[in-house]
Amino acid sequence: MTTCSIVIPVYNRAALTTRCLDVLFSSSLDTASPEIVVVDDGSTDSTAQVLVDRADRVRVVRHEQNLGFARACNDGAAVATGEWLLFLNNDTLPQAGWLDTLLRYASSGERIGLVGSKLVFPNGTIQHAGIVFDRDLTPRHIYAGFRADHPAVSKSREFQVVTGACALIRRALFDEVGGFDADFVNGYEDMDLCLRLRRLGYGVHYCHESVVDHLESATRDHALDQQNHELFLERWAEVVRQDDVQYYLEDGLIDITYWEQFPALLWVSPHLAVVDRERANAAERLLAKRSQQVFDALKENTRLRIELLEAEERTRVTSEARGAEHLA
Repeated sequence: MTTCSIVIPVYNRAALTTRCLDVLFSSSLDTASPEIVVVDDGSTDSTAQVLVDRADRVRVVRHEQNLGFARACNDGAAVATGEWLLFLNNDTLPQAGWLDTLLRYASSGERIGLVGSKLVFPNGTIQHAGIVFDRDLTPRHIYAGFRADHPAVSKSREFQVVTGACALIRRALFDEVGGFDADFVNGYEDMDLCLRLRRLGYGVHYCHESVVDHLESATRDHALDQQNHELFLERWAEVVRQDDVQYYLEDGLIDITYWEQFPALLWVSPHLAVVDRERANAAERLLAKRSQQVFDALKENTRLRIELLEAEERTRVTSEARGAEHLA
């Protein structure tokens, strides 16, 4: 049995498939020698010829019509022989060591279910370093646009979900969980799979040392995003949680300073949010000054109130003492 099978779903974009396969064929990439399975999901361009020309190195599954990402991946997995399955978009160019690193990371813990790579735009900035959810439970690629060497993306860790554009999972576990759900069409299949794995007690991880160049969505149709999102929320709204701010705090890109009363002072890294720094600093200084003024006024009010109460008490005691003397 092959150690790992790379499953690549493709639909047209023959040039991208050519580049991706040529990089995968490079002997300098990894020590692993993966089986490569390409699922031609009803392409109408020259993709078929590209695959014929490489038939000695690629297993091909052919769909007569376009069935979508989930079915393409599932059908590719069905003919794959590897103990591990690596799902890979054809608009990717893996860097040296990417697969060995993923396999090593995924093998390091029994309950690691799925591992995604660091995906980098051609300009050297982050496309994928894990996926977070905002207040509306909309998934967001965390730190998209950050430098690929920024400390926040240079740590491997667990997320609720990661992208399926480059994701590694054990074959047995993929079968156990039922593969990708074809109710999702070209969107959210990967996140649904991640959450089903988590429901079974498996972790979903981002591995920063496995690096892949990615032309995000070069082959993706966004027309069904709303439909997929609604289905996702229908199934997972009670399970998934907002976690974006958790990572920003953990990575030191948001900081909260508490005065002795609210409002607190919120600092946000300019790498995370675009603000007018001069105006922001002035606003922070004004907020700090006003907050201190209010707190000082409150303290003065309290001090005066206590002094008044003490004065009233002294007056009462004095009056009672005089009354007692008078009675005596």
